[in-house]
Amino acid sequence: MNTKVKPLKPLVSIIVRTKNEERWIDHCLSAIATQRIKDYEIILVDNDSDDNTVKIAKKYTNIIINIAEFYPGRAINEGVRASTGKYLVIISGHCIPKNDMWLQSLIDPLAKDRSGLLAGVYGRQEPLSSSSALDKRDLTIVFGLDERIQRKDSFFHNANSALTRDMWKKFPFDENTTNIEDRLWGAEVIKNGYHILYAPDASVYHYHGINQGGRVDRAEKVVNIIENLEGSPTSLSNLILDKLNIIGVVPIKGLPSTFEGKNLLIESIKYLKSCDLISEIYISTDNEDTAKIAIDNGALAPFIRPLDLSAENVSLPDVLKYTIEKIEEVRKVDLVVIVEENYPFRPVGLLSKIINGIIEGGYDTVCASIIEQRSIWLDSKDKIQAIGDRKMVPRDLKPEKIHINLFGLGAVTYVDNIRKKTILTNRLGLSPVPNYPYSFQINEKEEL
Repeated sequence: MNTKVKPLKPLVSIIVRTKNEERWIDHCLSAIATQRIKDYEIILVDNDSDDNTVKIAKKYTNIIINIAEFYPGRAINEGVRASTGKYLVIISGHCIPKNDMWLQSLIDPLAKDRSGLLAGVYGRQEPLSSSSALDKRDLTIVFGLDERIQRKDSFFHNANSALTRDMWKKFPFDENTTNIEDRLWGAEVIKNGYHILYAPDASVYHYHGINQGGRVDRAEKVVNIIENLEGSPTSLSNLILDKLNIIGVVPIKGLPSTFEGKNLLIESIKYLKSCDLISEIYISTDNEDTAKIAIDNGALAPFIRPLDLSAENVSLPDVLKYTIEKIEEVRKVDLVVIVEENYPFRPVGLLSKIINGIIEGGYDTVCASIIEQRSIWLDSKDKIQAIGDRKMVPRDLKPEKIHINLFGLGAVTYVDNIRKKTILTNRLGLSPVPNYPYSFQINEKEEL
């Protein structure tokens, strides 16, 4: 925990609300740390996160409040009650300030207001390349480039906002509503004769949208028009890739496989080393000789896996969970690239492609696959039936594609999916490779 003594009364109190924001919180708080204004405190209000959100946040603050039952307005009010700053800034844990003037741009209008009628300021929210078409559309339309004063319009958004402590005392946020606490607050201050300022220079990146639902095809058309006018969104890979801790893992049982005189564990290590985005390579093995081979070839084998994790009834997710728990004892991990050693042929560039794919596509996991265009039939007790609409039409005209998972050829996932054993149960992306020769395996391993 941060042991620094905070100023008795900092100028700004920044309230950060979180719920399982491990993938974002470091980017959010590190961007706050670069602000030109340094006279601030951070109050983290966390809703029972079961990932590493709080652990990461402790690098930046020792003011952490946990709430079991989440109401957005109540969370903000609890954060304010634990704060002491003159200005209150509210930001979501998955938002990233765009530059080092973000904080200045939020509070300057409040500091310079002489009318006494400025209730609050909210800033711009920009989509990322990984944002959905709906989210890109909504964020780009709602958060424009012109500063404006709202005397009738009560729109306000607490993903990126600011107000004074005195104003909060007059108008605390509604503690019982389950959503739109910001807009309810906006309506209340407007009704009482105050106004709201939209400050586009106080911008954050926000991959979520402000609305849900709607037709994706229609949203994509709107997004295309907007992007033609204003340019494409900032690439999330360019923004965070160099800040991520990415490791490679090779799970292996017993001794390595060989093919045409080549040790496939050594070949797998070479393959992982060929990807500059991977910082370290770990071998998860139950065999001392295999560990020595790994170490002699530049990989890490800091532990020998218990033999009970090599039993027939143990799944690969169980092995990976144990492996990550051991690795996280000594280092922080964000993304995990997994390859199995029994694939003798591997396509050049696959690992960089799937790493960029998981970030840009907003996926939880991305893995290699081959596309099967032939008809596939399921043989059950009662009948044989086709999988999908597999009519006897030319392959190029088939209405859908069937992908066969090649997880062991190459896959990448966020570390929290491994801890929770949800690697293939969340949003999955596929990276197709040619069937021949990359689907060829030396022996049959357990499927994930």
